[in-house]
Amino acid sequence: MDSPFFSTNQVNKKYDYLYEFEISPEEQALAENKKSYEQIIRSTGIFGGSQVIIVILGIIRNKILAVWLGTAGIGLISIFQNIIDLIKSVSGIGIETGGVREIASVSQSGNKEIVIRNISLIDRISLILAVFGFLLSIIFSYPISIWAFGSGAYTLHILFLSVCVFFSLLGAGQMVVLHGLRKIGYMVKATVISTALGLVATLPLYYFFREKAIIPAFIIGSILLFFFTYHYRRKLNLQTIPVSSREIIQKGITIFRLGFYIVISSILTLVGYFLIRAFLTDNLGLSSVGLYQAVWSVTGVSVMLILRSMGSDFYPRLCSIIQDKNASIKLINEQSYIVLIIAVPIIIALLLLSKIILTLLYSSQFAGGSSMMNWQVLGTFFKVLSWPLGFILLAKGKGRLYFISEMLFLVSYLAFTYLLYDKFYLESAGIAYFLAYIVYLFIVLIWGQRLCSFRWTKENLLIGFISFILVLLAFCIVQYSSEYIIIAGIPIFIMSVLFSVFKLSKVFPVKSLLNIFQKDDSKF
Repeated sequence: MDSPFFSTNQVNKKYDYLYEFEISPEEQALAENKKSYEQIIRSTGIFGGSQVIIVILGIIRNKILAVWLGTAGIGLISIFQNIIDLIKSVSGIGIETGGVREIASVSQSGNKEIVIRNISLIDRISLILAVFGFLLSIIFSYPISIWAFGSGAYTLHILFLSVCVFFSLLGAGQMVVLHGLRKIGYMVKATVISTALGLVATLPLYYFFREKAIIPAFIIGSILLFFFTYHYRRKLNLQTIPVSSREIIQKGITIFRLGFYIVISSILTLVGYFLIRAFLTDNLGLSSVGLYQAVWSVTGVSVMLILRSMGSDFYPRLCSIIQDKNASIKLINEQSYIVLIIAVPIIIALLLLSKIILTLLYSSQFAGGSSMMNWQVLGTFFKVLSWPLGFILLAKGKGRLYFISEMLFLVSYLAFTYLLYDKFYLESAGIAYFLAYIVYLFIVLIWGQRLCSFRWTKENLLIGFISFILVLLAFCIVQYSSEYIIIAGIPIFIMSVLFSVFKLSKVFPVKSLLNIFQKDDSKF
């Protein structure tokens, strides 16, 4: 008797097809691994490429504005940006992390209704937070002006910045939806197009109105970002549904529990770095702070460019499978594998070129910070190792553990800096960074084991060991035998590149690397 869904012939044909093209479990596992690594590489390439474009556009903008506005104008832009970021952090309660988790955790469930409901709730919450940030900017405009500038002269400027805060938080809400659904292509397009158009639209304003154009430029940039994130969000054809006030409050509390710890840890981290700068100023003068800031800028931009690019897809993927221990362990190991083989050659290059980079980007006076930079770059190796593990805490919604881990890193960093200062002076900040990330790695590794029984694979342990040996050799040459950089350092760098290419080819054909970027962004 025929099935109401398949006739007997259809069923037979179906099974004939399976026998004819039968795939062994080993082949299926290899195909799945290839697909997973392909997603990691593609998201890193697409998002990383966009970040490079944005950095270049930022450099062009800063160079032009430095000529037109001078140091005072650039300083004013920096202060206004800090004010916007602070208000966004306080009023946003970590929606960019917690919201992504809420959407990503149900995106793979197959239940479209639940996904739509979560998205609808995020939309309402982001609107409420945008209004809250808007009102916060208005109410505290005068105190903020006193705090930032020492007078109330900029109260009106901050009042107008409330518009920028409003649209920035609305745009963040749209970006949360794209991120949670892993629409990396749309995220990239929205960010790059809005940044490029913002540059084109605001440069004439700066040319004609100089400092008076700063506030309008901020507002235009925030509106453009919101418009394009909303535009690409609309392409998903996801219609929102009505949600009750009770649901909004419940979901808001869930996001707030995680976001609260993220916001507080961010604020305390800024305070900690301020204490380091104040300590160096008191003991070594302002010039040492300039060296410290230059080192942080170079190492921070280069390494975080890689980590943020990988995190764009890794975090929502991990959130969607975090309840499955085996799948989570597999994904974290895959991410660790890729981040190591990509980051290690870059770390070695930063070590070998530390003096040259500081001189080119700043001046020959900043070359004195190269010793501190070498220690800090060595510390980034452990940062790279610990980075995928830190996402376990966020994906699990363990805000308190995340806060504790960040504070333990910060306390270690401050303590090592103070303890080592008498012997190493400015270099103590770099050594402290290196030691603090070793401490942090052990913390997140222990909690990763407890939360999802995480273990590194033997392959990753081997790669980590070989990579650390190469990084350590490069560090020792640059730090203690710089005369051998060319004859010994360059061969080490070449070895690291060849090792990375070899390891990449083990999980994905290198010759197919360009093809994975040619897929439809809307399906990514």
